[in-house]
Amino acid sequence: MDWEYKAKRLLGSRTIHVEGDGPFAVVTPCGKRAFSLWVTRAEAERAINGILSCGGDCLGVASHYIVDLGERTKVHSSAA
Repeated sequence: MDWEYKAKRLLGSRTIHVEGDGPFAVVTPCGKRAFSLWVTRAEAERAINGILSCGGDCLGVASHYIVDLGERTKVHSSAA
């Protein structure tokens, strides 16, 4: 499966792929919308929990979330 392609289709073509490969996308919708891909949900959760700020235009960690590209649903928000 081409997870980067699937993520860009779901999140929008202007979304920037930062790193990784896998079915779990950590999305930072602040400023320039970006995502990183992870093989497992646990890896994605560790990644999202390690983000204090994604840049000067960060909307806050509560706006970052994980998408399971295999299910196309939002599965975790750092605010939860």
